[in-house]
Amino acid sequence: MAHATGLDLRGILVDVDYVTSGNRSVIRLVLKSNGVAYTLLDYSFRPYFFIVPKSESVTAEQMAGVQLQDSEGAVRAYAVEAVELSLKGSLTKAFKVTVESTREVPRLSELLSEFGERYEYDILFWKRYVIDKRISPLYGVAARAHEGEGELQIDSIGPSDGPVSEILSHLCFDIETYNPLTAPRPDTDPVIMISYTDGKDSAVLTTKNIKRKFVRVLDDEKAMINSFTEHIRKNDYDVISGYNSSNFDIPYLLKRAGATKADFRIGRNDGLPKQEHHGMLEMVKIPGRSNVDVYNVAKFVSIVGASEKVLKASRFTLKEVYAAITGDTKRMVERQNIWQIWDGSDAEREELADYSLADSLALEELYKFFVPLEVEISKIVGTTLSEACISTTGQLVEHLLMRNAFENNEFTPNKPTEREITWRNSNPIEGAYVKTPEAGIYKDIVVFDFRGLYPSIIIAYNIDPSTLVRGAQEGDFHVSPTKARFRKGPIGIVPKVLKIMINERSEIKKAFKKDPDNKVLAARSTALKIIANSFYGYLGYARSRWYSRESAESVTAFGREHITNTIESAEKHGFKVLYADTDSCMVQMNGKTKKEALAFQADVNRSLPSPMELELEDFYTSGVFVGKRGADSKGAKKKYALLSESGRIKIRGFELVRRDWSAISRNTQRAVLETILKEGSKEKAMAIVKEVVKNLREGTVPIKDLSIQTQLRKKIDSYDAKSPELAAVKKAIERKQKIKEDMEGATVNYVITRHGNTISEKSELEEFAKDYDPEYYINHQVIPSTLKILKELGVSEEELKGLGSQKKLF
Repeated sequence: MAHATGLDLRGILVDVDYVTSGNRSVIRLVLKSNGVAYTLLDYSFRPYFFIVPKSESVTAEQMAGVQLQDSEGAVRAYAVEAVELSLKGSLTKAFKVTVESTREVPRLSELLSEFGERYEYDILFWKRYVIDKRISPLYGVAARAHEGEGELQIDSIGPSDGPVSEILSHLCFDIETYNPLTAPRPDTDPVIMISYTDGKDSAVLTTKNIKRKFVRVLDDEKAMINSFTEHIRKNDYDVISGYNSSNFDIPYLLKRAGATKADFRIGRNDGLPKQEHHGMLEMVKIPGRSNVDVYNVAKFVSIVGASEKVLKASRFTLKEVYAAITGDTKRMVERQNIWQIWDGSDAEREELADYSLADSLALEELYKFFVPLEVEISKIVGTTLSEACISTTGQLVEHLLMRNAFENNEFTPNKPTEREITWRNSNPIEGAYVKTPEAGIYKDIVVFDFRGLYPSIIIAYNIDPSTLVRGAQEGDFHVSPTKARFRKGPIGIVPKVLKIMINERSEIKKAFKKDPDNKVLAARSTALKIIANSFYGYLGYARSRWYSRESAESVTAFGREHITNTIESAEKHGFKVLYADTDSCMVQMNGKTKKEALAFQADVNRSLPSPMELELEDFYTSGVFVGKRGADSKGAKKKYALLSESGRIKIRGFELVRRDWSAISRNTQRAVLETILKEGSKEKAMAIVKEVVKNLREGTVPIKDLSIQTQLRKKIDSYDAKSPELAAVKKAIERKQKIKEDMEGATVNYVITRHGNTISEKSELEEFAKDYDPEYYINHQVIPSTLKILKELGVSEEELKGLGSQKKLF
C-alpha cells in the first residue's frame, strides 16, 4: 500500500467499508490510481437518519435533547437539522438526525420515533456514503487527501471529470482438504493443497514433496496458509476469486488458520475475511478487496438467462460450468478419494497436484467469462463488485433507486413489515394476456414483439409510486385500465431511471454493431437489459421498498390492453392471429405480402405512446403449435416451434428445452419437429420415432443419452415419498460412492435400469448405471414427448407404434 503527504488522486473506487475509531464510525475506501491502491479514511462523514414529525409542534431542540444510556455511556444526536424531502410525491418537512456511530442509529432512531416516523435508518453506512458523495465503485473518482497520524485522510471526494482506466488485478484459487470421513471437518482435517493463478503466475502450495515445476513445498499446513497470505499481500490483488469459496474454501481456511495459528489476514490493511449473511446467501467480506465467488455469479446468470452457454450446464459444479462455457473437459479426481490419493504413491500425489491446479486454471477461464458482466452491473447500479456478485435483481434495482431518490431529493421508503409482506403475498397481481393457439401446422407466419414492453409502459405512462394519485385531485393524468391515475409530470424516479437506461442501451447496441468483438459493450448491453427488465418485478415484489400494487397491476393491465388492441388491428388488416402472449403476437399472412405486414406494424406504432414500439422479429415459413389438454393444461403456455426463412428453428415449451427429460426424448422430439417443419412429412417423422424405439430395444443407445436430470430441493432425509432420483442418491451414499453433504440440494442425473420392480428400485445415478430399461424409455420418455406433437396431426399412440395408415400433411 502506498502512502504520501498531500495527494490529489484520480482513479477508481475498488472497495468501501467503515471502521470504528474510538466512538466514531469512519468510512474507509480503497482507491486505485495509476496501478497503486491507496487506503483513504473520511472522518468528515457521519451516519444519519430522518424523522418525519407527527405534528408541527415538534422541534429540532426537542430531539437534540433526547439521549439514551448504554454500556459505553450516554448517546445523543451529534446534530439535528430541519430539511424538506419528497415523500410519496409531496414535499415533506423532516429532521435529519446525525450521529457519531452506526451502532447508535437503530436505538436512537427507535427512541426518537415517538416524535414521528423514522426513515433511512437501515441503510448501510458505506452505501449511504457512496450515494451522498455521488461516487460509484469502478467508476472514476477524484479525491484530495492529506497524511495525518500515519494515515491518508480525505479532504474532498467526488466523481472524476472524465473516464478513468484502471485494470483490476485478480487471483483465482482453490483448496484441497484431507477427508477420511468423506466430508472434511475443519476442526481436525487439514488443508493439503492450495492452488492459485493470476493469469500469469500459477502454483500449488502443499506439504509433501511432489515433482511438479509448479509445486511449492512448505514445512506444514501453517506455513502453507502463511505463504498463500503472503502471496496475496505481496501482489496486492484487487479481486480474490473462488468457486463456492464463500461457503467452503474461505471459511475452511479461516478455521484452519485458527487451529494452526496461521496468518490468514488476506484483506488490505491486515484485515481478516468476515462471513456475513446477504439475504438467502452466505457472503465473505475481504476488507479492501473484492470477493468474487464465481459459483454465485454462474447461478445468477442462469436465473436471468443472460447466457445460452450457462443454460447448457446441467449442474453448477465447476466441472459442468467449465464444460458448458469452454466446451473442454476439466481434469477430475473423485472428491471422496482425495485422502487416499494423498496417502498413496508419489505418482498419485502428482496427479492430485495436476487436478488442484486445473481447478484454479478452469476458474480463471470462468472468471474472464463472467466478470465483465458483473463489472458493468456494479457500475450501473453503483455498488461494489463484491456486492454485485451476490445480489438478486431486486437488490440491484433497489440500490439504483436509492441513489436516484437521493438525487431527486426523495426519501428512500422503509422496508415493509412482515405483516405487510404477508398481505402482499396473499394478494397476487393479475398477469399478462395469453391467446392460446389452435393446435396444428401453419405456413407463412410473421412474429411481432413489443420492444421492452413493461419498461416502455412504465416510461410512457409515468408509472411510479410517487406519481400515483389517490383521492380527488386536479391535474393531467394517465389513467390505467385498472382506473389508477398517474400524474403526467414531473417524471417519477422509476420511469426516469428506466428511460436513461433504455436510451443508453440503444446507443450501445448501435456501437456494438460497428464493433461486434467489443466484450465491454456486449457486457454493458446485457447488464442494462437485465436491470431494466427487473423494474416491473420489483414494483410488485412483496419485500420491495418501492412496492406499489397499483403501479404493478397497471403495468400488466396496459400490457394486456396493448396486446389485445394489436390482435384486433391485425385481424382488421386481414391477418389471422395464431397466438399472443405478454409482448408478442404471431400471425398467419393469410395471403398478405411482407409489405402489407410491415404496413400493419407501422400502423400499430403510430398509435403507441413513446417509447413503446412494435418490432418485427422475423418471417417464418412454417410453425407447429401444440394444444393443451387434461393434466397438461397446467403446463407452459408457450408450446410451439417455428422455422424461419433463414432456416433457424425457434422452439418454446417443448421438453427438449427442459432438463427433466432424457436426451433421447429431447433429441427425438427435436428431430420430429425439424422434419415436420422442413419437410412436412408425417411419415418421416414417424419413421424417426420407430427407429429410436428399435435402437432402444436393441440396447444400442448410449447410457448418457438416457440420463434424466432433476434437483433435490430438500434435505435428503426430509422427503416423504421415495422418488427415483432420491432412491438413486441414497443407493450411492449407502455404497459410499457419494457424500451425503455433497448431494444435499444437488442437481442429479439418474438412469432407469433393468434391475428392480419399481421405477425407484431401478434408478441409479448415471455414473453407476450399467444398463437401462428400454420399455421405460419407450413408454415414458420417447413416445410421450413425440406424441405431444404427432397427436395434433391425427397420429395415435397405436399408429406411432406401427398400426394404422399414414398420410401426407400438405
